[in-house]
Amino acid sequence: MKKIIITSGPTNERLDAVMKITNMSTGTLGAVVADEFLKKNEDEIECLYYLSTKLSRKPRIESSKLKLITVESTDDLLNALKELLEKEKIDVVIHSAAVGDYKGKYSITASMLAEELADYCISRNFDKKELQDGILEIIRNPKNTVSDEHKISSYEPDLMFKLDLTPKVIGKIKEFSPETMLIGFKLLDGVIHEELIEVADKLRIKNKATYIIANDLSKIGNGKHPAYFVGENGVDFACETKQEIAETLKKIVFE
Repeated sequence: MKKIIITSGPTNERLDAVMKITNMSTGTLGAVVADEFLKKNEDEIECLYYLSTKLSRKPRIESSKLKLITVESTDDLLNALKELLEKEKIDVVIHSAAVGDYKGKYSITASMLAEELADYCISRNFDKKELQDGILEIIRNPKNTVSDEHKISSYEPDLMFKLDLTPKVIGKIKEFSPETMLIGFKLLDGVIHEELIEVADKLRIKNKATYIIANDLSKIGNGKHPAYFVGENGVDFACETKQEIAETLKKIVFE
């Protein structure tokens, strides 16, 4: 009888009371994997913990073995994993969650930042108003910008956020429970096959995972989800769909 953890879907990082940073993950793959396990191997499962955000897709199969745990942020996910892995003997973690890379540290308006910069620079004998206006213009119209496809604020034209890196969840799992089998995922976009496999293998070694499942975002869609199971001997399995990924994971975990 196995105790299994599946992490799935995105994490959401709070910016203020209503805004958050998230990503495009839906949690579909994690749900397909959980359904495959419960459909084919329920009698071999003692407990399947499914960690995901509130709006992520959930497994469709109902089972007393399935325990849904709702998380929100990367820190929530990390804390939930720590509690489970340190308190229980977890046999396998399938870490398919699309953990966000960044979280908010603070927000500031361009005017506030420009004023602070001007106060700092005034000691260099610049006229404060002239310097403040110049800095404010640079902040409002920089030569290089980051693409922003989502509306951030309806009222403040110069709202900015400082972001910090989130903790790397995959790197903590074997620290919490060295004997647990870890299977993780690595998603890149538009890279050559050799680079995809190389990056996945480095991630596997660094985090002491049994497998890293390598995916290329540019090739996912229209029912296709090409993936490569990268183990210590290279690519052991290649899949073309989410269902094939789930079936391969079932073989690894239960056979």
